[in-house]
Amino acid sequence: MTQHISESPSGRTRHWHRRRRVRHNAPWFLRPLVILLSFILIAALAWRGVQYALQSRQRNTAASANSNSSSRAVANSAAGTASAWQRDVFVSLDEAVRHASEADVTETEVAVDRAASIVTIARLRSQPAPLDFFDDALAKLNQILAAYHTNSRLIEHVTLARIELAQLRSSLEPVPPGAPSSLNTDELLLATATGRAAPSSNVASSGASSGAPASGGAQQPKSASSNNSAPGWVFVGAPRTLVTGALLDPAALGGDRLDATNMPTRAEILEPPSSRLFTDNVHVENLSIAGAAQTLDGIHWKNVTFIGTRLRYEGGELDLHNVRFIRCMFGFDSDERGGRLATAIARGQTTIVIE
Repeated sequence: MTQHISESPSGRTRHWHRRRRVRHNAPWFLRPLVILLSFILIAALAWRGVQYALQSRQRNTAASANSNSSSRAVANSAAGTASAWQRDVFVSLDEAVRHASEADVTETEVAVDRAASIVTIARLRSQPAPLDFFDDALAKLNQILAAYHTNSRLIEHVTLARIELAQLRSSLEPVPPGAPSSLNTDELLLATATGRAAPSSNVASSGASSGAPASGGAQQPKSASSNNSAPGWVFVGAPRTLVTGALLDPAALGGDRLDATNMPTRAEILEPPSSRLFTDNVHVENLSIAGAAQTLDGIHWKNVTFIGTRLRYEGGELDLHNVRFIRCMFGFDSDERGGRLATAIARGQTTIVIE
C-alpha cells in the first residue's frame, strides 16, 4: 500500500508536467520576436526623446535671439516710451516666430498679418514709435522668413508687413520748413491713403509745366507760383514728360519744389520713356515733390524729397541717392525686391540701389 502511493504522481507533480509541456510547445520564434519588438519600442522612444530635445533647443535659441529685442521693448515700456500697440506687434511677431519654428506656415502668415494690421492702425492714429522699434520688428521678420526663404506666399505676407513699417516710418518724418500754407500734409496723407481728391493748393497750374518735355539741362520757361507765401514752388496739373537724357532740376523746372497736389492722387507726375531703364539716362535732382503719384523705376533720383506722394516700385532698376519720403504711401511689388526697398525705407536709409 505504501509502495503504491509512493509510485503515484501527486497532483502538484502532474500540474508541473503540464506546465512544462505547455512551455515546451510554445512557438520557437516567440522569444526572438518579443526581444525584437522591445528593441523597436526602445528605439522609437529614444527617437521621440531626441526630437523633443531638438525642438526644445530650437525654442531656447529663438527665445535667446529674441531676448535682446524683447528686453529692449520692456525697458522702453518701463521708461514710458513704448505703448501697448508696440507690445502687441512684438507679441504677434513672437507668435509668428514660434509657428515658423514649428513649420506651421498658415499660422505664421496669420500672426504676421496681425502685426501688420496693428502697425497700420498705429499709423492712421499718428502714433509715435522709437527708432529701435523698426530695427527690432524687421529683425523678427527676417527671422520668420529665414526658414521659408523660398515660400513665395510667406514672402508676400512678410513684404507687406515691411511696407507697413516703411509707411509708418514715413508718416513720422517731419515736414520740411518752407512748405506753402496751402499744402495741408495731414489732408494730403489722407487723400493719398484713400485715393480721394487731394486738397486744393488754390493756385492755378502752370501751363509751362503741363506735359512739356524736359531736355537734358535745357532751361525751361519760368513757371514760379503766383502764391507769394510759397516761393520756389511750381504748381503742375498734368504729367510732365521726360525724354531720353533729360535732367530735371531747379534750373529746368523754374523752381526747386514741384507741387502736384492739384493732380489726381494716382496720376503720374513725371513720365520717362516707357522702357524705364537706366540706359535712358533720365535724372531728377535737387527737388522737393508733393502730391499725386510717381513710379521710381528707371530714373536716377538724387537729393529729392517726396511729400505726401504715392510711390510705386515695379521691381525694375532703382537708383536713389539722398532721397527722403515724408508722409508717403508705397505701392511696391510684394516680392524680394520690393521687400528690400521697404526694409531700407523703414530703417531710414536714403541711398538705395537695386539693379
